[in-house]
Amino acid sequence: MKQTPGEQQLEIRFRPGQITKSGFMGDDTRHIHDIIEADGKVLERFGLKKADIADRLTLFMDEGKKELEGKVDLGEYVVQVHWARGLMPCPFGEPGLHPKVVVHVFSKASRQEIRYSQLSVHMIRKHGFWGGKGSVFRLEPIDVIRLLKMGGNGE
Repeated sequence: MKQTPGEQQLEIRFRPGQITKSGFMGDDTRHIHDIIEADGKVLERFGLKKADIADRLTLFMDEGKKELEGKVDLGEYVVQVHWARGLMPCPFGEPGLHPKVVVHVFSKASRQEIRYSQLSVHMIRKHGFWGGKGSVFRLEPIDVIRLLKMGGNGE
Protein backbone atom coordinates (compact mmCIF):
# COMPACT_ATOMS: atom_id res chain seq x y z
CA MET A 1 0.00 0.00 0.00
CA LYS A 2 1.38 3.38 -1.01
CA GLN A 3 1.79 5.80 1.87
CA THR A 4 0.55 9.35 1.79
CA PRO A 5 3.11 12.13 2.31
CA GLY A 6 1.66 12.60 5.82
CA GLU A 7 2.22 8.91 6.63
CA GLN A 8 5.78 9.12 5.32
CA GLN A 9 6.49 12.14 7.56
CA LEU A 10 4.96 10.29 10.52
CA GLU A 11 7.31 7.35 10.02
CA ILE A 12 10.30 9.68 9.71
CA ARG A 13 9.50 11.39 13.05
CA PHE A 14 9.47 7.99 14.79
CA ARG A 15 12.95 7.01 13.55
CA PRO A 16 16.13 7.26 15.63
CA GLY A 17 17.75 10.67 15.58
CA GLN A 18 14.66 12.61 14.59
CA ILE A 19 13.11 13.52 17.96
CA THR A 20 15.04 11.17 20.24
CA LYS A 21 18.39 9.48 19.84
CA SER A 22 16.85 5.99 19.82
CA GLY A 23 13.48 6.80 18.25
CA PHE A 24 10.13 5.34 19.23
CA MET A 25 10.05 2.05 17.32
CA GLY A 26 12.89 0.00 18.82
CA ASP A 27 13.36 -3.07 16.66
CA ASP A 28 9.66 -3.30 15.82
CA THR A 29 9.14 -3.60 12.06
CA ARG A 30 5.35 -3.28 12.19
CA HIS A 31 3.63 -0.16 10.91
CA ILE A 32 2.74 2.34 13.65
CA HIS A 33 -0.97 1.78 13.08
CA ASP A 34 -0.55 -2.01 13.38
CA ILE A 35 1.18 -1.54 16.75
CA ILE A 36 -1.66 0.71 17.93
CA GLU A 37 -4.27 -1.80 16.79
CA ALA A 38 -2.57 -4.78 18.48
CA ASP A 39 -2.15 -2.92 21.78
CA GLY A 40 -5.75 -1.68 21.57
CA LYS A 41 -6.97 -5.28 21.36
CA VAL A 42 -5.25 -6.05 24.67
CA LEU A 43 -7.15 -3.22 26.33
CA GLU A 44 -10.42 -4.38 24.78
CA ARG A 45 -9.85 -7.87 26.19
CA PHE A 46 -9.80 -6.38 29.68
CA GLY A 47 -12.63 -3.94 29.09
CA LEU A 48 -10.30 -0.95 29.43
CA LYS A 49 -9.90 2.26 27.48
CA LYS A 50 -6.73 4.24 26.74
CA ALA A 51 -7.89 6.95 29.15
CA ASP A 52 -8.25 4.40 31.99
CA ILE A 53 -4.57 3.54 31.78
CA ALA A 54 -3.40 7.11 31.08
CA ASP A 55 -5.38 8.42 34.06
CA ARG A 56 -3.77 5.89 36.40
CA LEU A 57 -0.27 6.56 35.04
CA THR A 58 -0.89 10.31 35.43
CA LEU A 59 -1.97 9.79 39.03
CA PHE A 60 1.32 8.05 39.85
CA MET A 61 3.26 10.75 38.01
CA ASP A 62 1.47 13.54 39.89
CA GLU A 63 2.07 11.85 43.25
CA GLY A 64 5.72 11.27 42.43
CA LYS A 65 6.22 14.89 41.43
CA LYS A 66 5.38 15.92 45.00
CA GLU A 67 8.77 14.62 46.15
CA LEU A 68 11.67 16.15 44.25
CA GLU A 69 13.61 13.14 42.89
CA GLY A 70 12.74 11.17 46.03
CA LYS A 71 10.67 8.04 46.49
CA VAL A 72 7.00 8.38 47.39
CA ASP A 73 5.42 5.48 49.28
CA LEU A 74 1.81 5.06 48.22
CA GLY A 75 1.16 1.92 50.27
CA GLU A 76 1.08 -0.80 47.65
CA TYR A 77 3.35 1.12 45.27
CA VAL A 78 6.53 3.19 45.44
CA VAL A 79 6.88 5.96 42.88
CA GLN A 80 9.89 7.99 41.89
CA VAL A 81 9.96 10.76 39.32
CA HIS A 82 13.11 11.97 37.58
CA TRP A 83 13.26 15.30 35.78
CA ALA A 84 15.57 16.17 32.91
CA ARG A 85 16.07 19.50 31.24
CA GLY A 86 14.20 20.14 28.07
CA LEU A 87 10.93 19.44 26.32
CA MET A 88 9.82 16.81 23.81
CA PRO A 89 7.39 17.17 20.91
CA CYS A 90 4.84 14.49 20.17
CA PRO A 91 6.03 12.42 17.18
CA PHE A 92 2.47 12.35 15.88
CA GLY A 93 2.95 16.03 15.03
CA GLU A 94 0.58 17.60 17.52
CA PRO A 95 1.40 21.12 18.68
CA GLY A 96 2.87 21.50 22.13
CA LEU A 97 5.81 20.18 24.08
CA HIS A 98 6.09 17.70 26.96
CA PRO A 99 8.54 18.00 29.86
CA LYS A 100 11.20 15.32 30.06
CA VAL A 101 9.85 13.46 33.07
CA VAL A 102 10.51 9.77 33.74
CA VAL A 103 8.36 7.88 36.23
CA HIS A 104 9.22 4.61 37.98
CA VAL A 105 6.36 2.70 39.61
CA PHE A 106 7.29 -0.30 41.76
CA SER A 107 4.71 -2.76 43.07
CA LYS A 108 5.62 -4.06 46.52
CA ALA A 109 3.36 -7.08 46.07
CA SER A 110 4.60 -8.32 42.69
CA ARG A 111 8.13 -6.82 42.92
CA GLN A 112 7.65 -5.58 39.35
CA GLU A 113 8.36 -2.12 38.02
CA ILE A 114 7.30 -0.06 35.05
CA ARG A 115 9.06 3.00 33.71
CA TYR A 116 7.47 5.58 31.48
CA SER A 117 7.75 9.19 30.40
CA GLN A 118 5.27 12.02 30.48
CA LEU A 119 5.28 11.84 26.67
CA SER A 120 4.44 8.11 26.92
CA VAL A 121 1.28 8.94 28.86
CA HIS A 122 0.27 11.50 26.25
CA MET A 123 0.83 9.03 23.39
CA ILE A 124 -1.21 6.32 25.14
CA ARG A 125 -4.06 8.72 25.93
CA LYS A 126 -4.27 10.56 22.61
CA HIS A 127 -2.97 8.02 20.12
CA GLY A 128 -3.07 4.55 21.72
CA PHE A 129 0.66 4.20 21.08
CA TRP A 130 2.64 2.31 23.73
CA GLY A 131 5.95 2.29 21.83
CA GLY A 132 7.45 -0.13 19.38
CA LYS A 133 8.80 -3.40 20.76
CA GLY A 134 12.36 -2.92 21.95
CA SER A 135 12.04 0.86 22.25
CA VAL A 136 13.37 2.58 25.36
CA PHE A 137 9.96 3.50 26.76
CA ARG A 138 7.86 0.64 25.39
CA LEU A 139 5.18 -0.38 27.86
CA GLU A 140 3.56 -3.77 27.36
CA PRO A 141 -0.14 -3.20 27.96
CA ILE A 142 -0.60 -6.58 29.65
CA ASP A 143 2.26 -5.87 32.07
CA VAL A 144 0.83 -2.48 32.98
CA ILE A 145 -2.66 -3.91 33.46
CA ARG A 146 -1.34 -6.64 35.75
CA LEU A 147 0.95 -4.36 37.74
CA LEU A 148 -1.80 -1.81 38.30
CA LYS A 149 -4.42 -4.52 38.90
CA MET A 150 -6.78 -3.07 36.33
CA GLY A 151 -9.39 -4.74 34.17
CA GLY A 152 -12.00 -7.11 35.45
CA ASN A 153 -12.12 -9.54 32.56
CA GLY A 154 -9.80 -11.06 30.01
CA GLU A 155 -7.76 -13.50 32.10
